[in-house]
Order: sequence, then C-alpha cells, then structure tokens
Amino acid sequence: MKQIVIPGLKLALICAIAAISLGFINMLTQPRIEAYREQLILEALQEVSGAYEVGPQHEQDYEEVSFVYDLLENGEVAGYVIRIKADGYGGPMQIIAGYLSNGKLLDARLMENAETPGLGKQAEDPAYMEKFTGKGAEDPIPQRSGQLSAEQADSISGSTITFIGIARALQNGSEFVRKLGR
Repeated sequence: MKQIVIPGLKLALICAIAAISLGFINMLTQPRIEAYREQLILEALQEVSGAYEVGPQHEQDYEEVSFVYDLLENGEVAGYVIRIKADGYGGPMQIIAGYLSNGKLLDARLMENAETPGLGKQAEDPAYMEKFTGKGAEDPIPQRSGQLSAEQADSISGSTITFIGIARALQNGSEFVRKLGR
C-alpha cells in the first residue's frame, strides 16, 4: 500500500506546486498581455480609418459586431470602424474594418485567428485586404475567386475557406454599416 500512496502523494504535491506556479505567472503576465492586445487594436484602428479621425466607441449587441467607433470628418460622422467575427479554416477570426457610411470598405485587418501558417495566415498581411478595399457600397465584396483578377485569385489558392470567411464577414460588415449610416 505504501508503494502506491507515497508516490501518489509526491505526484500530487508536484502537481500542486506546478499549478500554483502557473497561476502566479499568469497573474503577473495577464496585464501585459491585455495591454499588448489593446495596443494592437489601437494600431489597427489607425490603419483602417484612412484619413478620418477615430471618434468615440459604441458597444454593440449585434451578433457579429463587437464594437463600433465613429469615423469623423470635420466633427461629422463619415463612417465607422467595427470589429467583425468571422469563421475560418482554423476556427473563429476577428477582423477590424473601416467603412464609409455608405458601406464602402476603407481597409481591414485580420486580428485574432488560428489559420494555417503559410496559407490562411497570409490574410494577416495588409496587402491581402487590398482585394476588398473600395468594395461594399454598390459594388459587393467579392466572395468567390471568380470575382477576382487572376493575380488576386492566385493569392488565395490553398486558403479558400479563410478567404470566404473574411469576404462574408466584410460583406456583413458593409451591410451593418449601411444600416448605421441611415
């Protein structure tokens, strides 16, 4: 009996020490991680806002949009920056996108995601979003590779699910913004 109990108690003690250590490390690093995430969001807000001033934030209850910032031009609302939820190959994705009030996409950035390195992760590159910019008002955001130029279609080969997830989310964002702009 001792041969089982003593090693079991030793293992339990090691596990308890490891759990307490990990909890303490998490407590120390969590504020830094949150500050880093906030910094990434602020940088993305500036990148997708174009020449407009980023105004106040509004919380949203809409299922796919978690926040909205006004884009101001001479103190008037000219558009919005929103964070959109999307579905990709690796699971949920977060996109921050800037739109004019009519739903035209200014720019977008893929933020949190678990896409495949080398394929879906290419969407993190700001140049990837160029195929969507300027679309969304009267010109729908392309959601199939056949709606893209040959060069743009080549850039999404191997990451079609990521492309479709981003495109659908950006189109939904455009429609959401158009409703806000009315």
